[in-house]
Amino acid sequence: MLTKTRKQELTKLYYLDHFFEVLDFVSTSNRVLLEDCHLNFIEVFRSLDTDAQCLFVRLVNRKGKVFRVDKIGYDEISDLTGTIEQLRDAGLIRCVSQDDCSGYLATLSKPDLIGLARDLLPTKGGLSSLKKSQLIETMLPAFDISFVGKKPLTPDGVVISRTRDVEYLFFLYFGRLEGSLTAIALRDLGLLKTRKISSRATARFSSREIASAAFHYRCVRSRIKECAPTELMNLVEEAEDWPKVNHSEVELARNREIYRLGREVERNLDPALALKVYRQSETYPATERTVRLLYQLGDRDHAEGLLVRLIDNPSCDEELIFAEDFFERKFGKRKVGRLTEVLRGAEVLKLDESGRDYPELAAVSWFGRQGAKAFHVENVVWTQLFGVVFWDLLFDGENPAIHNDFDKLPAGLDSESFYNENREEIENRLLQFVEPGWIERQIEMIVPQMETMPNILLYPDSRLFEVARQLIRCSPEGSLGLVLRDMVKNFRGTRSGFPDLLVFEDDSVRLVEIKSEGDQIQRHQLAQMERLRRAGFVVEVARIQWAVDPDQEYVVVDVETTGGNPSWQRVTEIGAVKIKNGEIIAEWSSLINPERKIPAKIISLTGITNEMVEGAPRFGEIADDFRSFLGDGVFAAHRVRFDFGFLREEFRRLEQDLRMPTFCTVVETRRYFPGFQSYSLANLCREFGIELNDHHRALCDAKAAAQILLKINEKRSQID
Repeated sequence: MLTKTRKQELTKLYYLDHFFEVLDFVSTSNRVLLEDCHLNFIEVFRSLDTDAQCLFVRLVNRKGKVFRVDKIGYDEISDLTGTIEQLRDAGLIRCVSQDDCSGYLATLSKPDLIGLARDLLPTKGGLSSLKKSQLIETMLPAFDISFVGKKPLTPDGVVISRTRDVEYLFFLYFGRLEGSLTAIALRDLGLLKTRKISSRATARFSSREIASAAFHYRCVRSRIKECAPTELMNLVEEAEDWPKVNHSEVELARNREIYRLGREVERNLDPALALKVYRQSETYPATERTVRLLYQLGDRDHAEGLLVRLIDNPSCDEELIFAEDFFERKFGKRKVGRLTEVLRGAEVLKLDESGRDYPELAAVSWFGRQGAKAFHVENVVWTQLFGVVFWDLLFDGENPAIHNDFDKLPAGLDSESFYNENREEIENRLLQFVEPGWIERQIEMIVPQMETMPNILLYPDSRLFEVARQLIRCSPEGSLGLVLRDMVKNFRGTRSGFPDLLVFEDDSVRLVEIKSEGDQIQRHQLAQMERLRRAGFVVEVARIQWAVDPDQEYVVVDVETTGGNPSWQRVTEIGAVKIKNGEIIAEWSSLINPERKIPAKIISLTGITNEMVEGAPRFGEIADDFRSFLGDGVFAAHRVRFDFGFLREEFRRLEQDLRMPTFCTVVETRRYFPGFQSYSLANLCREFGIELNDHHRALCDAKAAAQILLKINEKRSQID
């Protein structure tokens, strides 16, 4: 049954109640997956008094494993010293040891660390300039844990024990290491919707061996994320002994972590060592890195042999595309890759520049003018259709493949296990969903449930449902079934990369990928296109070329500010000029009171002083006039992200939104005038002979950028 939680207050010991919820859940639904050590932990924890239970849960929910006693304090725990002793006696916390030095030093503030470092390393200079992590790494070789308790800045510390047991229990409950009791608190506050399936929940894994291996790879991922070179070496040495279990999800996890480890070793240690790691996996993308490193290290024969094997027996479409492409370019003398070939062969749509920042929507309008009906959907409509067709199998059957109230997607979708377990019903569904009226009945059943169902597939959007209906009506016979079958067999590998647009015309549909200037086709997109073509769809690529229209208005803007970050710095001056038909037709400028002091270095750069802006209008006082000047033109600037970002933030402070197509004169001069040593405004003005007499004043810089824009458009017109 689906339920919607009502907002309520949390109890004083809510976190303890939530921890017991986890223990109760894994002790019942997942008991078959618990080892003796986990059962022992649960027994020991339940035997503690309430204060000890509270303190342990509090510490478990904090970052790290090492804590300073003087930083532990909770109102509900009356006798902290006695409670710590009880946890020590129970083996749930222990004193810090030499192995805990790094974690212990992390509990100190940076000033305290610097003071301690100066005692330990009296001849070492430059300590204040180091980051905290660098400071700790510098101190570790000289730090002795016996210092703890001998100085006011290093009082006694404690370390949580049996964290591995706790992490395993949380893993069984949430299905991930990142799970925490916060999610349960948000549920109880009514801020997070969940499904109430606990009464019929099943074990997350079919055996302890599979559960243990899956947990192992989650832990490996956590270790890989942030680890020093020495830890990387440890992982490399351990990798050959990582568990190998005949289970599709675990095999997938193992191959992922082999690849992640290889990438870190390749970036931080040695390509030859990374090659050793990659070769422990026989699936993509590790196989790609294996080939590339073999070739890079001069072993062309083995690289060629592996490519031939991958072409003959690829593990996925992306691997086949890579292998064929690399083989042809390196061994077959073909210089251009398939991705580039596809892009070069695409139809070119010359569109109005006012759609520059929204190329897909500009293309939708273009197809509309040709008499077709287009929708910008990318992946969304496909996952929407997938969710509608398989809804009850995924979420609402007697034995849904979700094992916890917080699961938002069933297990087994990243491999074929979900398909294999539900093969007969899935195949029946793939025959049923195209029958008249079936999809309507399914949507009618689903929509009321979606309000209380947390999932990552469906949006309660009637327009999306209508597009999905039209896709069913216009698709070639049997094609959608092939696509949906691929998705249910390998959701992770096939849920993305769908073309941007669905274009409907004369009761047919074609799929169009839109690429703007500078965009590239990604390998997973090409793989998805080829899957769709094999299924019977017409799939195209269209390249957008922004046409130079003399009647197009550009507003070239420059802003001066109090600093570089728009989140807390402010605008001090705006200058803007409007261009049409190759001429400046209007100007707008104003000093702005930033409502804060201008730093001395900014005054030195711009010449704008605090006295100059003291009597100037605040941004809110000129916002309407400036927005009116902007009109419906294209917003242009030198480094447009900077200028547009600051103005968008200023409008946001007024609870207004600024949306315009943008044009960057830096990006475009690099494209149409390659070879300059610098693309700064000052250097480009020198190169083009443009006047720049009052650099770093807004109107002067805006006028100069406008002249650069005219040079760019002149070059673009010549090329067109």
